[in-house]
Amino acid sequence: MSFTSYCLGFATCFCLSATTARAQVITDTVQANAARDTLFHQATVLRTQAQQTTQSFTTNLKGLIQRRYIVKGRSEELPTNSANTVTLSKAARSVKWRHTTIYWYNGAVEERFKLIQAGRTVMREKRLNGAVTWLQLQPLLYKKSHSGYYLKEGYLMLDGKSYILPQGIQ
Repeated sequence: MSFTSYCLGFATCFCLSATTARAQVITDTVQANAARDTLFHQATVLRTQAQQTTQSFTTNLKGLIQRRYIVKGRSEELPTNSANTVTLSKAARSVKWRHTTIYWYNGAVEERFKLIQAGRTVMREKRLNGAVTWLQLQPLLYKKSHSGYYLKEGYLMLDGKSYILPQGIQ
């Protein structure tokens, strides 16, 4: 199943779930842009913190032939929220991440990033030539954070609210 058909199926389910739950889809440009920027900012912060706090990482050597590069790392501990009263183990606060870069023969560069905290996927992101085409965020275990989805077709969900971006802004 191709990624495009997966996105279309997801978008269809996204719209149907919004109509069946009687939730109103927000089409206001300012609110939709703010939600998209909030989602992108949260993803950038998570990715940067995980990569900067990593002590060591591993790479695959056979990727040099395949034009596919995989970099894996484990961050010992992300900074915690000082207002959090729940004590979590060091393993629950640490995260594993995986960054895959694929150089296609047509010149396109596809990047995939996955962040795992305590055995559950917290963030998945896919970029094509530097532009985000798909993003999924789940809330973190140890501090308050945003959650949601983004599709390049303009569909967006942030903290349970559905948004549709205008065609020219995506």
